Parts: sequence; structure tokens; C-alpha cells
Amino acid sequence: MASGIPVKSKIGKTELLKISPFKEVIKPTVPHKHAGYFELIILNDGAGIHQIDDQSYEVTPPVIFFLKPGQTHCWDFTRIPKGYVILFKEELLTADQLAIIYNLNMVMHLVNDEAYLQLLKLFCDEYRRTEADIQILTGYLRLLIQKTAIRAQQIDKPTVSALYYRFKSLLNSSEPGLKNVHDYAIELGTTPQQLNTVCRKAAGKTPSMMLNERLLQECKTLLSAPEQTIKEIAHLLHFSDTSHFVKFFKSSTNLTPGAYRELIVAKR
Repeated sequence: MASGIPVKSKIGKTELLKISPFKEVIKPTVPHKHAGYFELIILNDGAGIHQIDDQSYEVTPPVIFFLKPGQTHCWDFTRIPKGYVILFKEELLTADQLAIIYNLNMVMHLVNDEAYLQLLKLFCDEYRRTEADIQILTGYLRLLIQKTAIRAQQIDKPTVSALYYRFKSLLNSSEPGLKNVHDYAIELGTTPQQLNTVCRKAAGKTPSMMLNERLLQECKTLLSAPEQTIKEIAHLLHFSDTSHFVKFFKSSTNLTPGAYRELIVAKR
């Protein structure tokens, strides 16, 4: 893996959807990524810490965690977790539903709702059927996404161009630092100018700003782990040299990579 963070795939290349009970163990996991699919985790029991990118969140059920493709995370439970995990690919969703999931927070506290938990159980039971119908499963998924937004008191934003969400998905699943805006535009079948217009309208940011935010996120993730030197991280993230990496990081954070790493270590 070029970025040094292992990538785990819990869904087959030809699969579009998977739902299962959350594994009831408390063994800590190492930081890893899931490429190519979204992950919706609903826990109604358990305790511990869930680290997502460079942020740590306390597990306080009932709670929902939502991960986009390419995000790094790991678990350190102190009480056995119980709940469900749903893996799904964007091909199952319409532009309107993509708008909902890209507006969801990473962590959402869920008000106790037996009907919501019952829907999860029915969804899982349907998935386990020998000849489960993908159209029925997709219906469950779309209903659950809608209910998640409502239960978590999320407000639907107006529908934005599907091109923006396709770019966001591609950005989150691609290797940071490897492609520029022109590369993404070609892959999306559009022009850099059109992509710029769409991103400004949807997020108030240029594509370049979004690329830099994604790259900075990966910088922080790698600096939070001790495995690679700063020089190695600069190489992994395709900076031309270490000084370029230091300049980029300091301009974004007012800290050198070394100072940021020292701060992270001091917090542990």
C-alpha cells in the first residue's frame, strides 16, 4: 500500500452491499482503511474509543459512526460492542441519496428508537436469506439512510450536482497526492473549469482546496503513527522532496510535521 496504511476489504469486488451484526469482541484493531465503499456502524452497546483519521471519539451507545471511502480508523473497546455494520457502494444510490450521506456527520448520537433497531434487524434477516433480492435490500438501505438522517437530526441540504458527489467519492477513495485537478476532471469526463464551478456552488471551495484538505488529512494520519519518518511520509505522499512537504504542512497548520508529531505523542 503506497500510503503505508493497510487497506482492508470486507466486501467482495462484485458485491454492492453487506450487512452483519457487529463483531462482539474487544480486541484492539490497527489503523486501516476501507477503499471503495461506505461504512455505516450502529452500536446500541459497548464502550471504548473509535479513532477516525486524527480524531478520537468515545463510544457512547446508542451511536452511529459513518465512514467514507478512504478514511482511516481503528477501535479500542473496553466493553463488548453490540450492533450492526453496513457496507455499501455508491452505485446503489441516487444523486439525492448521495447528497444525504455526504452531509452526514462521522459521529451521530442516536435517540433510543426500537423501530429503527427493528428495521436494522429486518434488513439483516433479509440479507441472510439464501436468495435475497438486491432490489429489496437496496430499498432497506435507502430507507435506513433516510431514517438515519432524521433520527440523527440531520437536515437535508438542497440537491447538488451529482458531479460534485462523484468527485467527493473519487477523492476519498484515491491515493492522496497522486492526482491533480486536471486528472480528476478527465476521470470524471468533465473539464477543470466545470468541476471548479460545481465545487464552489456545492461547498464554497475549489477542487484544489478539497485536494489539499484530503492530503492534509492523510499527512496528519501518517504523522500520528510512528512507523514512517518524515522523509518517508513525504515520499509516500508524492511530494517532490521533504522540504516541499514541510512547507505544505506548515502553511496549513502553522506547525512543522515534527512539531505536530510531538504534540500527538504528548497527548498519549
